[in-house]
Amino acid sequence: MRLNYLQILFMLMIMMLASVVLAQDWSTSTTPFIGVWQGQWSEPRGYVYEARATFQVTNMRTFKGQINWVLLKSPRPEEQSKLGLTGIEFVRVTYDSISRVLTLEGYDKMDPHYILGLDKYKLIVAENAEVIGGLTYNHGDWQGKFFLTRIK
Repeated sequence: MRLNYLQILFMLMIMMLASVVLAQDWSTSTTPFIGVWQGQWSEPRGYVYEARATFQVTNMRTFKGQINWVLLKSPRPEEQSKLGLTGIEFVRVTYDSISRVLTLEGYDKMDPHYILGLDKYKLIVAENAEVIGGLTYNHGDWQGKFFLTRIK
């Protein structure tokens, strides 16, 4: 089948338009969580961690993140010597822009001091995109609380 000049021109225009769409940056209205955040995680037994989270767009139009943790409080006497130690949790990130729900799932960690577990997070991004907060799986009880504010 031979293509005429108009068909070829139309296909080239479609390919150019697709490349422009794929090359454009994600706007903050569709990805208000992209950036660097700081905050705290806690749970009823007495664990408290300081957090610094970074969320990014990957090459394949998906999202990734990492949370740098500092253990601030532990209810366990044998962990008091670990207060102030750090670890990193790597998370998969999904976002629903209609409900503003940010879902994180820990999949790997750098934890030389054995202070971290991998967690699951259901968070809400505030309309002003300056605060993120919600609950975490916390070994199945969904009583972990995680709140972040944007670092400017």
